[in-house]
Amino acid sequence: MSSISRALNRTVARPLAIVVLPAWALLVGAAGSARSQAVDVEPALARMQADVAFLADDAQEGRSPGSAGIERSAQYIAKVFEEAGLAPAPGLDGFEQPFTITGSARLGRSQSLSAAVEGGESIDGRLRRDFMPLSIGGGGPIESLPIAFVGYGITTPDDAEFAYDDYAGIDVEGKAVVLLRRAPKYDEPGSPFAPDGARPVDVATFRHKAINAFRHGAKAVILVNDRASADGETDELLLFTSAGSERYTTIPFVMARRAFVDQILEAADAPSLAELEAEINAGERPGPASRPLGGVTLNASIDVEQPTIVAKNVIGVLEGSGPLANETVVIGAHYDHLGKGGAGSLAPFSREIHNGADDNASGTTMMLEMARRLAARPDPLPRRVVFMAFSAEERGLLGSRFYVEDQPLIPLGETVFMFNFDMVGRLSESGDLTVFGVDSTPGLRDLVTALGSSHGFNVRPNAQVAGNSDHAPFHDRGIPVAFLFTGTHRDYHRPSDTAEKVNYEGMARIADYAELLVLDVARRPERPAFSVSEEAEPEPRRMAAGNGASLGTIPDYDESVEGLRLNGVREGSAADKAGLTEGDVIIGFAGKPVGTIYDFMEGLTESKPGDRVTIEVRRGDETLTLEAVLDASAPREGHD
Repeated sequence: MSSISRALNRTVARPLAIVVLPAWALLVGAAGSARSQAVDVEPALARMQADVAFLADDAQEGRSPGSAGIERSAQYIAKVFEEAGLAPAPGLDGFEQPFTITGSARLGRSQSLSAAVEGGESIDGRLRRDFMPLSIGGGGPIESLPIAFVGYGITTPDDAEFAYDDYAGIDVEGKAVVLLRRAPKYDEPGSPFAPDGARPVDVATFRHKAINAFRHGAKAVILVNDRASADGETDELLLFTSAGSERYTTIPFVMARRAFVDQILEAADAPSLAELEAEINAGERPGPASRPLGGVTLNASIDVEQPTIVAKNVIGVLEGSGPLANETVVIGAHYDHLGKGGAGSLAPFSREIHNGADDNASGTTMMLEMARRLAARPDPLPRRVVFMAFSAEERGLLGSRFYVEDQPLIPLGETVFMFNFDMVGRLSESGDLTVFGVDSTPGLRDLVTALGSSHGFNVRPNAQVAGNSDHAPFHDRGIPVAFLFTGTHRDYHRPSDTAEKVNYEGMARIADYAELLVLDVARRPERPAFSVSEEAEPEPRRMAAGNGASLGTIPDYDESVEGLRLNGVREGSAADKAGLTEGDVIIGFAGKPVGTIYDFMEGLTESKPGDRVTIEVRRGDETLTLEAVLDASAPREGHD
């Protein structure tokens, strides 16, 4: 326990109900007195360094739900709870609250791929010899699909320095498309498709090829190595997950060997792959050589399983004492991160471990530090304090939503406040500390500002609730919140968010400050009243890209849903004005189909603020067509 906490133990315990000064004024006085003494933060500093070092170590594999690393992290958190003397929550055998989410795709047992030749024999492929499904696509039966060759499967953006479209002049609606890996003149210096160092040009990626095919109406993709990727006679097939672990499209995406595809081309009386590549790359500038392949159709059974996995919130309870003991203060932080990248990573071509030291080993560590300090106090607090480490936050607040909406272990009616720590490890030299939700209960703005000043912080009180972290579901249920956040940085959602970049001295200072905030709320004689200002509507995890257009949606990242399901929309946004609502599934945007979040993001990237777009949604058993005028995305504090 810090010396500030010991000072508070002596000072704030006086009855607040009979003093004229507000509670926060007493706390500031106590803090000022404590700050005049030598504050020993070394034990806290060592504990917090050890916690972050463990959680953000490579051994935890980026703490992706379903991984061995996040399981070790959950066990670590539970051990801290146990050692601090916390109790499991009612209804749990231990500290873990399990729930299920959609896991990573895996290859099913039944796979087949063949081409039926009109008036001839079938061209049959064999798994791993001739073809391999890839996890970036979906599964399902394919019966008698017409086939088209579409070059490299590329369509450059409207503002690209070089216009190129393999889908120009060819209709692939309802067809299987055969396309080459990489891009035309990929290895030629000066080519518009040459990679920038190790980073491939976007249109050469598997993601672009998958999304582009789906948005043009294709029902299946057959990918084949270009001549350079085939490496002479080798022509290796990728492994099931080698193109990435995220599902970019709902249609089957299969890789086949060049020899197998050449048989299909020959049966269609078309040039060979080598000849088609040469035709595309013949001129100074590449030109498409796309064509339908008559006389052959594709048959397949592709089995890609989307298993459910068990994620776990970790929850510990510190009981209160006295007439307010049934009222609960929640202290939470998410402990999951992005694993080795994929959806949500801002290093989209990296498969390195994303350690998430600031996001959110720092917040988890802060929550654990609060548990240690409060549990070590000799005097029980008047209210119960429940400590929660949430999983699957990066997938769309799934852990906190499960607790609030499906299985609140402590009645929400008894929950009077929620503190959330998310990215509190990068305190700047100027001491900038943002506290969101300051108008969710009267007096909180004054409290966080006054205490922050006495601790040397430049507190930035913000009425926005910032709906992109785990306090949001609690606020949605009428519970006051405070979300502490030290700001974004260039390492956010990248492999470079590592433990050595964390400001541990800053975290120790924030811990002293946060402890005072928690003590104030836990000791108030009256329940904190819930209030909402005009500014305090939850801010969505906004999808703005390309030309700066925004719809104002809060997405659900459940990959088992075909389309993009919404967890909500921002009040007053383009989505809200168009009539979109929580639970809607977007299946079309701006005239193109939407099967995954990536299709939607691609459509948004191509749009501009002020564009009027049609949005097709599935709402229950109905399919509706709505119209929205897109907003301009505005910079804001917080993280996406």
